[in-house]
Amino acid sequence: MKDQTLQKDSINRFPLHEIKRNQIKHRIYFSVNGEGYGHSSRTLAIARQLNPDEVILGSYGYALKRFENTPFKTVEISPEISFVGKDGSFDIGLTILKNSSWPVAINQLIREEMKIIRNYGVTCVIADSRSAPVFAAHKLGLPCILLTNQTTFAPFFEAELNNLEDSLIEKPFREWLRAGTKAVLTNATEPFFLKVVKDWLKATDEIFIPDLPPPYSLCLPVLCNESFVKKKQRFLGPLLPWSWKSLTQSNAKSFLPSDYRSFKKKIVCTLGGHKYRKPLFDVMPLLAREMPDVLFIILSDFKSDVILPNLYFAGFADNPAKYYLNADLVITQAGHSTAMELITLGIPMLVVPDTGQIEQESNAKRLCELGVASMLSYKDLNVETLSVEIRYMLNEQTFLNASGEMSKIARGYLAEEEAVRVIRDYSTRVQAY
Repeated sequence: MKDQTLQKDSINRFPLHEIKRNQIKHRIYFSVNGEGYGHSSRTLAIARQLNPDEVILGSYGYALKRFENTPFKTVEISPEISFVGKDGSFDIGLTILKNSSWPVAINQLIREEMKIIRNYGVTCVIADSRSAPVFAAHKLGLPCILLTNQTTFAPFFEAELNNLEDSLIEKPFREWLRAGTKAVLTNATEPFFLKVVKDWLKATDEIFIPDLPPPYSLCLPVLCNESFVKKKQRFLGPLLPWSWKSLTQSNAKSFLPSDYRSFKKKIVCTLGGHKYRKPLFDVMPLLAREMPDVLFIILSDFKSDVILPNLYFAGFADNPAKYYLNADLVITQAGHSTAMELITLGIPMLVVPDTGQIEQESNAKRLCELGVASMLSYKDLNVETLSVEIRYMLNEQTFLNASGEMSKIARGYLAEEEAVRVIRDYSTRVQAY
């Protein structure tokens, strides 16, 4: 009895002191792939749910300029990889050649990321489709969350080697040699690249998938099937750079000049600025001439001197959703973020994926399986084929019905709030004691 009393007195003599919540300061660093529109959009979707003084946004190119127009701190980082393509086709062989120094450069990129993390006192790292910040956070013992819609890359290499046989048939010697060299380099690079991918996925603490959970996942075919990856994946739902409620309640029609508002049918074509998408841009004026009763709204960096009453060149739109709301159909490349926006809005899609871009081709097939899209390839880019397909989609109710059903599912998720909850939890863990 005496021993028990002594033990009790000892416990009372040294009470536990809780950490005060105001002592925990979150410093969340987003290291973002600057290629395309989608990475910066889904990053901003999360960042806007955090306090501005908690956020550091790192990127390059267009994404960095976009970030600089926000209240968040920004930092310029180096790109990890440059994509190469031609005439609507993504070329993994040429991409590998252009980025042949990557195995050496990655160490410098990791050092760059480590310096940023230290300088800003970062407590949690979010890497959007980048490897260097993941390895940097891992080296520093800090939590890192990978934000991506693709965790397997083997299909890229399989497609390149499968296409080799076709490329060698009845080709001039110079083209034969070029195709063969690319294939050999691709084959030689594959083991190293896939090893890096495996290490990358192992080094991250959690993986945010900005998609619906199976069986409705758009990116399902390009997700790794190994348990060490699957156990880390969290399906958040669509990460949107706009509020569904505020967007639908706003007067989105006012974004369209008055001269164009009388058209009963409106089609938006969103292209971005990659040079190998120029063929799709070039066919749009021809299509507008063929279909004078339909308004074509073109969102792109490409320029044209063509003037038609049913052709509106809107340039590059920082918030394309306001144009999507005006559309009966959207022509797009099947990029993941754009597709998730359109699924949430319930807008049917005609998708023209970049040839050889396996992720886009996979997305396009999945969108068709889900009933919300039809697909054409770059070889089908002629006025007759496009006009027939567009007329069919505008008059076929099943596309609109399927899009409406998927929209109901997508709007049931609070992806941004869930992402912030998890991020702050990881950030708190390294500061709790």
